[in-house]
Amino acid sequence: MSQRRTSRSRPAGRKRPNYALRRIMALLVVILAFALVSRLVAGVVSLFDSGGTALSQVHGPSSAPSTKPPPIPPPDCALGQRFAPFHGYDEWQLTFLDTNYRLRKAYSPPGLQPISKAGFKGSLLVRKELIQDLAALRKAAAANDTPIDVVAAYRSYSEQASLFERRKDQLGSQEALDKTARAGHSEHQLGTAVDFKTEGQRDVTAKWDQSPTGSWMRENAWRFGFAQGYPKGKQAVTCYGYEPWHYRYFGRTLADEIHRSGLTVREFLWNEQHRGGSPIP
Repeated sequence: MSQRRTSRSRPAGRKRPNYALRRIMALLVVILAFALVSRLVAGVVSLFDSGGTALSQVHGPSSAPSTKPPPIPPPDCALGQRFAPFHGYDEWQLTFLDTNYRLRKAYSPPGLQPISKAGFKGSLLVRKELIQDLAALRKAAAANDTPIDVVAAYRSYSEQASLFERRKDQLGSQEALDKTARAGHSEHQLGTAVDFKTEGQRDVTAKWDQSPTGSWMRENAWRFGFAQGYPKGKQAVTCYGYEPWHYRYFGRTLADEIHRSGLTVREFLWNEQHRGGSPIP
């Protein structure tokens, strides 16, 4: 009697399909496809992250510049008698003073108050706008064990004229011009410039920046609204020699902008007024 072949029997010579191998190959295809899509997406994102550089080669330059334009150099430090373009009492943050630009002789800011209101000894005067931040600066310096004092503040036109004449007698005309502003050209007439020293010291010198107090002021005064007016090695652009003690008040917001710009006060103000936009409000 012949044996019947059941439905589970395989014809001779045929192998059973390898389903495990098929699954592995299918998984590899999925992985390769995913990797390809990821690279395409990354390429698109890089076009946006690069500031539009790659796209600009096809569609023209990007509408947004990728770098900030270079600063506009201020004019040479020539001697002159031009009135500062912003010299109103309420434009003290904008007023640009140097060897050429000046204030009028009668300029005397309103609201002058003694530095005693900021916790210092003495009757030197500053604008009332300074008092709160000047007091905060004094307290912070004392808390750091580097206490400060004030050696000079507001000076009138006539007081600056007398100072300049004394410096000429002491130093000669050229050195006096390098180190001292002529009457009308001094930031002290604004009522927002302050010369500091270490508390307890009789005076201050050009080496003050090497002292703990002078170093702390250089690193931290801007946090309280004060920008150093004549930093080291910048006479060609500031027009005056290095004065580590001389700071001009701008308020915390603007002093922060000056600090982050890396520019001197003179360079910063010149650029704010000559870029074609609105000046500082």
